[in-house]
Formats: sequence, structure tokens, C-alpha cells
Amino acid sequence: MVTEYIDCVEFKRLIEDKKLKPATLKYYLRRKGIIFTASNAEQFAEQVYTIFLGAEEISEIRDMMNNDTSYEKSLVMNLVLKEESQEDIVDILLDEMNKQKSIKSQDYFIENPVRTQDGAYVQFSYSRKLPGRNKLLEHEKRFLKLNIRKVSKSEVVLDIRQQSSIDSKNALGFINNLVKAEDTINVRHINLELLSGKNKVEFFDRIAAYIFELWQLKTITGITVRQGLNDDDEDEDVVIEENEDSSTLSGISQAVLNGSGLRSNEFVQESLDKGYYISAMRYRYEHKKGDTEFAVILSFKNQDLRVDIDKTYFEDEGKFFVQPLVKTAQNDIIIAFQNVAYQAFGTLIEEQMRN
Repeated sequence: MVTEYIDCVEFKRLIEDKKLKPATLKYYLRRKGIIFTASNAEQFAEQVYTIFLGAEEISEIRDMMNNDTSYEKSLVMNLVLKEESQEDIVDILLDEMNKQKSIKSQDYFIENPVRTQDGAYVQFSYSRKLPGRNKLLEHEKRFLKLNIRKVSKSEVVLDIRQQSSIDSKNALGFINNLVKAEDTINVRHINLELLSGKNKVEFFDRIAAYIFELWQLKTITGITVRQGLNDDDEDEDVVIEENEDSSTLSGISQAVLNGSGLRSNEFVQESLDKGYYISAMRYRYEHKKGDTEFAVILSFKNQDLRVDIDKTYFEDEGKFFVQPLVKTAQNDIIIAFQNVAYQAFGTLIEEQMRN
């Protein structure tokens, strides 16, 4: 939160220099009920810079600037107590994290865990060595956040937020050390390989069929099919994305939106017949009452599910602009899809056990 006065002339300069995109600020103010029609940055800066904005608004605008190309990426799993216990799993995890924090590690650094209303979180950082850089820029500090959301007294969702998919390796190492030290806890992976061949497809169908309160599925903008279990061999992936094979994606979108399912699509069925399976889908959603859209990718890497916001869009004067939403809005989307994926996966596992 911004806690000091921001001079309005400084605010104006940011707009004129286009460090704060006029289209982005127009969209933000329009959602606050303030509409401007200026056609260039200078005119817009002149009209808008004297508006009185509070600390919350300035903080959100700063967030948009700082995260101009930043999208939320996450990896999700569950931690479960092995046996019934009088202790709360969150308390057990916090105690063990504090113990781990006291042990110096060359691989990572963790800050003090923080208890929240629905769980806890801990900030996590590590140093990554960069190839081909000079000595001064040899190492880069990377930051992650481990969010613990309580499901019950004996189970939590572990949500690892990261800048890039390369960051999760160190966090997973920390989690493994945590579980080894505290042998009362099991890691439960949302692992595609636990699903039958039919349900590997059904999982992605159920994500598409879910009815969200504010968002509705607009189209499918990408699909990845894979042959074999080796996640490191990306040569085995067949990736179809927007603008690359519009006819195939159009057919997949039509099948999903019509409710007939992915298996009814010719490309998907041919891939399954050849021994491939779907490992990732990119869905594009639109706001039911607004002018915002986003693309979200659900993918499986190694044993775990990843939920990443790929792009977010907003409409201004009939044109769509690519612009990350503020972090709180992105966070809401990520958590919603994690919960839907967790629910769909759990239901499919239960159905398999009954059959």
C-alpha cells in the first residue's frame, strides 16, 4: 500500500512518457465510473492528472505498472496428515517451516512464515546462476511464495506461486525436506498419470464445462498432446496454438462449446488412437458483464498440476489490448481454477475406485 503523497505532476509525467499506458489507465478509471475520450497521451495526461486518487487507487495503478508483463503462475498439490491427529496440519507445517528456517541452506532462503485466516504463507527465494553472463551478473535472485490454504484440520492445498516454471524445482526440494522431517504428512499430487485413458480427456472436458459466476468460456486457444511419460523430452509434444492451425482449434472449440466433448474431435481422437494424451489446454474466458478476457493454461509437468494465466485482455473503443490484471484479480482467477481442477480430479479418482 502506498503511504505517502504522490505529486500529480509526477503522475502526469508518467502518462506523457507512456510509462503508464493511457489505454490501461483509461480502462482502470472507466471501471471506477470515470470516462475519458482523449485520443493521445498528452491530451489524456492533461485531462486526468488532477483527479484526486486515494492510496488504494495509486497502489493498484503502481501494481499495473510494475506488473506490466507479469502473469501469475502456479503449481498446486495437497498435503495430508497420514493419521488422525488432535493437532492442526497448519500448525504442524508452521512449526516445521520455522525449524527449516533455522537450518542454513545454500540452495534457498525462507522468511518467517505468516499465519492467515485460512492457512499460512511463506516467502521463498533462491539464487540462480545465469549462463554466459559477466561476473557482476552471474547470479540472479528469484522469488516464490508458498501459499497454504486449509481444506480441513488434516489437509491443505499447497499453492506455489512462481515467476517462471523453472522456479518450482527449489520449492519442491524444500517441500520434500519438510515432509521427510515431519513424517506424519503425505504429499498428494494432482497427477494426470493416476487417471485412466478416458479420464485423462474427461478432466479437461470437466474444466471447460464448469460454470463460473463471472466468467464464461469463449474458445480454446491451445492444446498440447504428448506421447510417453518423460516430461523432459519436449520433442514428443504436439502443440497446436492460436494462429498456427486455426481449423483444428476451431473444431476443438466447437466440440467443447457444444458440449460434445474433446473425444468427438477428429484431431483429438486420432492423437489418442496413436497413443498420445492431452497434457495441456489453454482456455480463453470472457467476463459475463464486463469487457475483460483472459487465457489460462492448465498443464501437467512431472507429477503436478500447473495453473498459469497466459494473457489478459481488456477492450477499449472496440479494440482489445493485452494488459495483466492487478495481482488480486489474477489471484482470484488462479485460486478458482485450482479449486475446480482439484474438485474434478478428486471426483474422477473416486469414480475410478468405484468402477
